[in-house]
Amino acid sequence: MPVAISTYSVKCALRPYLGSDMVDGTPVADEAAHALRSYAPYKDSLEDLAQRVANALFDVLYSTLGPRMTLRLDNGDMVRIHMQDLPDIADAVLGVLFDGMTVYSVNYQTLKDYSLRTGSLSAMRVLYQQYDDFQSPEEKALMARIIRDNHPRERYASWLKDEA
Repeated sequence: MPVAISTYSVKCALRPYLGSDMVDGTPVADEAAHALRSYAPYKDSLEDLAQRVANALFDVLYSTLGPRMTLRLDNGDMVRIHMQDLPDIADAVLGVLFDGMTVYSVNYQTLKDYSLRTGSLSAMRVLYQQYDDFQSPEEKALMARIIRDNHPRERYASWLKDEA
């Protein structure tokens, strides 16, 4: 399951959460990309990878921002990054890996199992967008309902359209 991980793609995933100043002016994307590149499915679980990515994010954010962990987003809002925000930010970074996975049955099962265990929006997004041949319309509808019921609309509005 080797996947090419570009730092540019990781930057794109991080920008909505951390803003361009943080993403472009610090090594946060480089460190997160490095963590993704270290993934070896024969010895790591996706949960382990998510924790490594979250740790890499925390290390750079804390060393750059200090204990207040406050930054400016691209819209000008000042936000404080809380520890409970890190898993969602890490999940967005994992989405880069998931997007690059070859669509076949082993990856389908890996992503499906991971999404069921963790509620990963990135895993569900890739399943929803790329794995039509592996799911019935009823399964996709259920996944869409789970996403809508458990995640803020702004996290899925660009790719999961409202029901008619």
